[in-house]
Amino acid sequence: MTALQSPSGRQATAGTSTADGVPAEYQAWRKDRWEEVAGPNGKAKVIANGKITDRDTHTFPGVPGKWSTNEAGALTVTATAADGVTIDGTTVDGTAQVPSGCSLRFPDDRVGFAGGADGYYGLVVMDNGAVERSGLSGIDTFPYDSSWVFEGQYRAAPEGRRIEVRRLTVPRSTEAMLAPVDLAVTINGTEYVLAVLQDFPGQRLVVFTDETNGNETPEIGRWLSLPLLEPGSTLPVDFNQATLSHHHLNPAVFVCPLSPPGNHLPMRVEAGERSLIHDKTDQN
Repeated sequence: MTALQSPSGRQATAGTSTADGVPAEYQAWRKDRWEEVAGPNGKAKVIANGKITDRDTHTFPGVPGKWSTNEAGALTVTATAADGVTIDGTTVDGTAQVPSGCSLRFPDDRVGFAGGADGYYGLVVMDNGAVERSGLSGIDTFPYDSSWVFEGQYRAAPEGRRIEVRRLTVPRSTEAMLAPVDLAVTINGTEYVLAVLQDFPGQRLVVFTDETNGNETPEIGRWLSLPLLEPGSTLPVDFNQATLSHHHLNPAVFVCPLSPPGNHLPMRVEAGERSLIHDKTDQN
């Protein structure tokens, strides 16, 4: 097993291998992955991740203020000065518009970002001390194995296809998620066709399960993030870059999709991430 730890800078040049034969590109990806999880804007710091899409009042656990949209479709927040909500350095005392991309700050070293337009907005709030308090120190992975790198192909799906996928809500819910293409990949002489989800614009994702789930990897499966390419395109499929879902970082915030029907690989995929590593001595 290897552990993905906090990065200290890339050690090798792209196109070369490290002393143990691991490609430099993979080492660089691991460091970027840790930055995605625990860096300045890391997902492990997210305490709220919500949508405001109507004029109803929305509140979020751990986040002061009441959030809504006004008649013009702009995002607004209503708070008192005692709530400690600031927009670009100005304290909110009443109802204020929240410009897309502005800097939001809250008490207890929490920061936020809002984006969107025309009545449809997303709000993300992060706690800068969350990683340290949780004791999160790395990600346990299988050793790199080049035999788990394949060439795959995107195959066209019916236009506008949506697949009923369960989400990790409590209780479980289902959602008809956009699935614009399939990924075809041949492993040990057998072709597997996996549905590719597009939960957010610009993000394509294969959520898959395999025979390691429940013992060595999470029962809910793992993710492969894929590029935006046209049907018929070929692309590398590297199971060494299989990741844990965001759900493991904060289950209450990230109600991620589960594997669609048919996205099970009937084999042990001994590649990619296995579990989060926590230093228990640092946890409260």
